[in-house]
Amino acid sequence: MRFLYQTLALAAAARAASVSLESLFGPYLSPGTEIAELNDTDFDDVVSPRWSEWRPPSWTGAIKPATEKDLQEIVRIAVANNVSFMATNGGHGTSLIYGTVNGLDINLENFNSVDIDLESNTVTVGAGAKLGDITIPLYEAGKAIPRGNSPCVGVIGATIGGGIGYETGLFGLGVDALTSVRLVTATGALVTANTTHNADLLWAIRGAGANFGIITAATFTMSPQPNNGNAVIGSFVYNSTASLGVFEYLAILDDVLPPELGVQLSVSYNRTTNETLLTVDIKHFAGWDTFVDHFESALALNPISANVTNVTLVQLYDGLDGPCQTGAYISGGTIGLGRTDPATLQEVFDDMTAFYRQYPGYIGQTLFQRYANNNTLKTPAHTAVYPWRDTKMFWLHENIYTDPALEKPTNELLVKLRKKLHATSGFPQDQPHIYVNYAFGDEGAEAWWGEENLPRLSFLKRRWDPKGVFGRGTPIPRF
Repeated sequence: MRFLYQTLALAAAARAASVSLESLFGPYLSPGTEIAELNDTDFDDVVSPRWSEWRPPSWTGAIKPATEKDLQEIVRIAVANNVSFMATNGGHGTSLIYGTVNGLDINLENFNSVDIDLESNTVTVGAGAKLGDITIPLYEAGKAIPRGNSPCVGVIGATIGGGIGYETGLFGLGVDALTSVRLVTATGALVTANTTHNADLLWAIRGAGANFGIITAATFTMSPQPNNGNAVIGSFVYNSTASLGVFEYLAILDDVLPPELGVQLSVSYNRTTNETLLTVDIKHFAGWDTFVDHFESALALNPISANVTNVTLVQLYDGLDGPCQTGAYISGGTIGLGRTDPATLQEVFDDMTAFYRQYPGYIGQTLFQRYANNNTLKTPAHTAVYPWRDTKMFWLHENIYTDPALEKPTNELLVKLRKKLHATSGFPQDQPHIYVNYAFGDEGAEAWWGEENLPRLSFLKRRWDPKGVFGRGTPIPRF
């Protein structure tokens, strides 16, 4: 039987390779759907844009479906003809496994919808919606949801790996507010997963959603927006003489970080002055009166520059466009920390300094994201596969360069820093906490979803995606 299946699969692949994408898919799709072969002049208009040049998928063609029905037909035809594919939106995934993908890009750009229902207190977003697309509608409605930070990243993609951001302390993770999805499965069927229908599938999607199908729409429970839609933001820059003091102050916040405060530290290099800098960005979703103490603490650490501004939430999120730059080689990696060890963070600072000086073409950065860990906002553990609820700080490393010769040393730097941080993370050494949206790709399923979750997750994978056509970047093992 296995031999027969393999023979049929090879025959289907041969048939697919011998015909054009237009001939294979076109007769079954609506006129609004765009199809482009790799060498077509309009290919760049049809394929989803890519953030990083590092280990990108190798596309054989691209399709931009116009309707949900089109998407169902595309999946059905592709699976039947053994055509490999991957659905994309923002194009920000940087797992090294993406470099092994060879197939058809399904660009979800046309599913760009944001529908707010005040009566049910929910917002439903389409698969093509970016985080920047939800900012103004939510602001005008006086509402908020847990959300990522960068406006060019897809809403659903940022959510289904966990969903962290500056407002995590106020509203929890993205998966905590995610109540329902519409999903095209490997058979081309359109199913709904919520707490009453396909609840086991919703459990898996809340943390591993890319592995089970193409989500066409996701519904979130909304919360009142904080501070009437206003915030205080501060940016404080320190040089090496103050870095250890900043890390020591960060350790004080391990157990007392207020929910309305989001903090990000970034280590970067100024090649004009030839010095490594530590920037502390603070987003305070409350008034100035409760921000004063944080402001005074930041000034006491002797920054070389300080800037504090009152902004609306629209202005806050519009300004977070760092990951929206393109054209460079960018690889990322992460580890979750359960405690702040100032000496280790200072070692990371010093290691980065040495690397910047050794490789003048390196323009990467390393970041520490600190959001309040509010237990009252979490969905019960049994309702979401996302496992790392005890993470207090997320380390995100971004290798950025334009010379491909830097790939090997930058990857070695990432792995070295990850190991060093994990050693003093406060977590067991055999239990690395990997936030799957930031995964480098070599960590494995236990690190992404937790050992105890894998049997159930694997069972659901076999049920919903037995051929393994989804989840190419961070695949679920099938036991």
